[in-house]
Amino acid sequence: MNVSGLFSSSRRWLAGASVAALLITGASVWAQDPAAPPAAPDPLKLTADHVLLWNIIKADKAADFESSWAAIRAGLAKSDKPDLKQLGESIAMYKIDAPPADTAGGKAVNYIFQLNPPVKTQSYDPTKILFFSGAFERAEADAIFAKLQTCYININPIPLVKVGQ
Repeated sequence: MNVSGLFSSSRRWLAGASVAALLITGASVWAQDPAAPPAAPDPLKLTADHVLLWNIIKADKAADFESSWAAIRAGLAKSDKPDLKQLGESIAMYKIDAPPADTAGGKAVNYIFQLNPPVKTQSYDPTKILFFSGAFERAEADAIFAKLQTCYININPIPLVKVGQ
């Protein structure tokens, strides 16, 4: 075998091993528990003093959204952890009084959560509240999540800066 043939087969082996490693790594990411919290920073663990959460909800799922959040707030109110109780108490829910709007996700209604004051030690991510806060038994969290996950088109935190007096 000549030297160029050796490098050629080595490169093929290395390329094949690299692709296999990528596939295994990618497969392990997909094999993780979908309820496991992501490693990236949580955009719904808020640090601002004044925040609104803009919830864009499928119009035909508005009742499910409202009842799911009522159940979440009730579960947080029963918690023996003060920061979880405060999390539930901090949320004032408002529905924007307008006809459903056309979006890429279909007809949508908008809900604003006014957080007064936002709890900075906990996430406002409903998945984390349900599965990782400790405020819900797994069966209850699963039932609420099953209904809530079909409601969202998007959720956006809107940090506010007070101006004037």
